[in-house]
Amino acid sequence: MIIRLLTVAYYKLKMLLADRLFFAAMIIIPLLITVAAGYALRYEKLNTIPLAVVDEDMSVSSKLLLDRLGGKEGISLTRTDRANAMEMLEDHEAEQVYIISEGFEDSILKGESKGLIEMHSSPSSYSDGFTREVVAAEAIRIIMTNTAADNVLQKYDELGIEKDSGFREEVTAYADTFWEPEPIFTIDYREMRGDQTESVERVSMPAASASSTGLIIAFIMFFMLFSSGWLVEERTNGTIKRLGAGNRALAVSFQGSVLALFAAGALQILMFSVVLKLFFGIVLFTGFWSYLVLAAYLLAVIGISMFLSSVLKTQTQLQAGAPIVAMLTGFAGGCFWNFIEMPERIRTLSLLTPQGWALSAVNALLLEPGAISAAVMPVLVLFAISLVLLPVSYVIINTQLRRA
Repeated sequence: MIIRLLTVAYYKLKMLLADRLFFAAMIIIPLLITVAAGYALRYEKLNTIPLAVVDEDMSVSSKLLLDRLGGKEGISLTRTDRANAMEMLEDHEAEQVYIISEGFEDSILKGESKGLIEMHSSPSSYSDGFTREVVAAEAIRIIMTNTAADNVLQKYDELGIEKDSGFREEVTAYADTFWEPEPIFTIDYREMRGDQTESVERVSMPAASASSTGLIIAFIMFFMLFSSGWLVEERTNGTIKRLGAGNRALAVSFQGSVLALFAAGALQILMFSVVLKLFFGIVLFTGFWSYLVLAAYLLAVIGISMFLSSVLKTQTQLQAGAPIVAMLTGFAGGCFWNFIEMPERIRTLSLLTPQGWALSAVNALLLEPGAISAAVMPVLVLFAISLVLLPVSYVIINTQLRRA
């Protein structure tokens, strides 16, 4: 029985992959869209602002400034040299470049605040004003604490009070405590949506990754729906009737077809992932749960494709209906835009499609590989779809055979 099943699956897989141009298109087209979407979305807002900082002063004060900037929430700081920083700016790896000029600490000790830091910003950046204020605030904090220490030392000199060697550092540390736990002035960043103001918590995902996951999920549906056309063809040319004469031949053929479709879909995912990894350095699926979600999604989509093929009468109906089903469910499921940024209502609507469930789990695992709880429900829902549609499809085909 198993040998018969594997034999049927093997020959049906050969039939599915016989049209190499179509199979290649199901990989190349999403790859091309991924590259275009990744390039177009490279300016998309993330929860961190990439900054490149060059320390040409290499002093205690400049190191203190860098440490404080590096601890700021929402800022991703890269310490490098001038040439590499400008290259990062040109390659859109950094939105701004801040260069701490030589003599930074000497100027601060003198109470001077002009010309301390050189700034270069990308023309596409929306955050240069915000980061400029953050950097300036930290520089002013250092200047103010040093000014306060100078005033105290001057007063002690006027009063003739003796001071030990660590007195200045003690005064500076005390003056700095007035900025803790929170500074006197803070910036609250909010996004305006309509007539409401709400705080927005963003997650960080590269644009190319965000577009790639949705595209491969969408094109799996395309491939499965078109590849199940063999069932309509076998029904119209009488092959299904001949299978009815054999002992459990229809069941073996049906199971072999499901296995062949699953293998073809897995091959599509594998080739897409390998090309992304080798040429673009993008890793979409990592860990057991990611692959379990994909397996559940493949079975769900196979169930949908087999169901449509069992109820549609002709190849023309399938060729007309498959793109509509794939496009509508793909758009509703969030495959063609950044699923992470979808409003809550649209995200809820997307869960009416298998693509929505698959994307919610895959993206959650991509952002946080340990988020197993986010994948459990999608896996159960997707397996439930296949467990319902595959038996229903077989019953419909068997019923049609008996009536014939």
